[in-house]
Amino acid sequence: MSLMPRQQIIQSGFTLLEVMIAIFILSIGLLGLAQLQATGLKHNESAYLRTQVSNLAADMFDRMRANHLSVQNGDYLLAAADSPPITTAQLVDIDLAEWIGNVNASLPESDGEISCADSNAADGFMCSAGSIFTVTIFWNEVQDDGSRGLSQFSYSAAL
Repeated sequence: MSLMPRQQIIQSGFTLLEVMIAIFILSIGLLGLAQLQATGLKHNESAYLRTQVSNLAADMFDRMRANHLSVQNGDYLLAAADSPPITTAQLVDIDLAEWIGNVNASLPESDGEISCADSNAADGFMCSAGSIFTVTIFWNEVQDDGSRGLSQFSYSAAL
């Protein structure tokens, strides 16, 4: 049996080692893509919830602008632990009950509060015309580390 010269040996196909290395590199890339997808979904949920918060705050400010006398009397002030009004005899009670219901329906484990910084304490109104109102909404959402935690946003406007 004679040995072939080196120039005549032609390598064809892949070796098992080359195939395993290629599969390993491909699997690392796919794992990175899966992580990217999961992060994108988490941030998409967060953006959706923040959009809901903006809409809810704007809704309350619109309701308050429509009932200016009750706003000046401080009827729209609401603490975070307060329950929504049960009787809906007045427009302010309807507004607060619907708004709290919308906050609870739109956001996970949520609550809201409305406060006022009176611009003129001498006029006899609890929240005078031109006072700064702050609507704060709290809810739980996925944090950067993957756990759920409390988020809050406050929106202020002069009414």
